Amino acid sequence: MPHTEVVHAQPRVSVVVPVRDDPRLSACLEALSRQSYPAELVEVIVADNGDDPAVRALVDAQPGVRYVAEPEGGSYTARNAAVLVSTGEVLAFTDADCLPEPQWLTHAVRALADGADIVAGRVRVYARDAARPHPVEAYELVHAFPQETYVSRSGASVTANMCTTRAAFDAAGPFRSELLSGADIEWAQRANGLGLRTVYCAHAVVHHPARDSYAALRTKLRRVIAGRHERNVLDGHDAPPPWPAPRALVPPLGAVRRARQAPQLPTARARAAFLVGEVYHRYVAAWVATELAFRDRLRRRRARAAAPG
Repeated sequence: MPHTEVVHAQPRVSVVVPVRDDPRLSACLEALSRQSYPAELVEVIVADNGDDPAVRALVDAQPGVRYVAEPEGGSYTARNAAVLVSTGEVLAFTDADCLPEPQWLTHAVRALADGADIVAGRVRVYARDAARPHPVEAYELVHAFPQETYVSRSGASVTANMCTTRAAFDAAGPFRSELLSGADIEWAQRANGLGLRTVYCAHAVVHHPARDSYAALRTKLRRVIAGRHERNVLDGHDAPPPWPAPRALVPPLGAVRRARQAPQLPTARARAAFLVGEVYHRYVAAWVATELAFRDRLRRRRARAAAPG
């Protein structure tokens, strides 16, 4: 009798990559082209949230990559637009500045097949020179994108490295496009509230560059802290944003221990940079929170003064 090979069907995967005028998209697409997952089962959709014609030209030159223009809103609007035109049974999300490892999709899809509804993969942050990082780079090498912690605490995941089934995405609904920060965390928590399960997969890895300037970290803190308040308002909790807790003003003395123990900091120079980054992050975060709380209260006071009667 002839040998009959049993073939287990693998799902088709749609990889969603939002971009806004980012030249690093080229390296991301190159990394996606080297995936071990069968190429005929992968479509890559670039959702362009910017206005650089070079992005369209780059995508058009890539076989198997589709282009979607979404000039309105932010990156979550772009992701939603890409999902709408996607055809895969699995939706995989990463960012234009990320470099997925070749086994990324293989491991993520396997985790879904094993029963997960959402897979939060590992995000490995890297610096330009790990031995001589900028203080912000050193801070991010240790603290940025703790996916395993997100999953264990609240079942959340960031879209730098998240895979899910189309059935799960349809059940939870699209990302809240009105949020400019944290809509990925909110989406995963919303999905968990429906009984869908998030699993951390350390083998599904993407590499993400660390922010490398004080300005970049300030911008992130403003976006994240404002985004938390924005989400509360959209959820119907219109209380003023809180003032920083007193402990936010205490020097981060635990940073010394973290610097000594962190394998991401291989040199004394890197550990010293981390201490500077920790102090900078703590006090800039406190300043940004104070500024947001003050401005919101001032806005409310002016609104009350302008109200008739």
